[in-house]
Amino acid sequence: MRKYIAEFLGTFLLVFLGTGSVVYSAATTPSPLTVGLAFGLALLVGIYAFGHISGGHFNPAVSLSMAIQKRLSWIDFVGYVIAQLIGAIIASLAVFGGVAAYLKSPTVTQALSGQKMTMNQFVNLAGLGQTNFSDGETLSAFIFELVLTFLFVLVISIVTKLSNVPAPIVIGLFFAILIIVALPITGGAFNPARALAPALFVQGSALGHVWVYIVADLLGGVLAAFAAMFFNQEVKDAA
Repeated sequence: MRKYIAEFLGTFLLVFLGTGSVVYSAATTPSPLTVGLAFGLALLVGIYAFGHISGGHFNPAVSLSMAIQKRLSWIDFVGYVIAQLIGAIIASLAVFGGVAAYLKSPTVTQALSGQKMTMNQFVNLAGLGQTNFSDGETLSAFIFELVLTFLFVLVISIVTKLSNVPAPIVIGLFFAILIIVALPITGGAFNPARALAPALFVQGSALGHVWVYIVADLLGGVLAAFAAMFFNQEVKDAA
């Protein structure tokens, strides 16, 4: 149970801080750098805090890859994914709940020139940090998410086998870089739970497109598993 709670908390931390950095800076226009660092540092902190308990996946694509590599049992895989989904959904709910206080902040009041806006109006306008892409770009978005998720999970699978590498730092910084690159194209999910949770609340095209993130990211995790087994053949488990 401790492992599942750790995955729940880590995923909550990742989604709340990552998407929160988008939502709560909407009035001042968030930059790709700040969003990327928010996600990357949230992941880094989560791995340091909970990695020794569960491995610090916080991502169904990572858990699937680890299960294929036999670094996670299939029973734990199911438990991890359930915990990750619940953590991500509650995180999106928490971000939505914080919108009321955000709308009363001086920054937003000034940006709106004193005009009143309801929580639903704000979410309809600014969203909840959901990932999405332009209509007609489904194939491009699919390939982009697939390739970058593959690289992300492959790096995780390799560096977590090396005892002389600070894996949480490498993973967190690499995640931040990938998000900065992907933000204008797909929003940079690389994580089915992170893509699904805000889309459930926002709905619209974000929910209609979410299957692309789920399928592409899981497939990227599968391909990364086989690539990692090839590269890790001579690598001993990290201490």
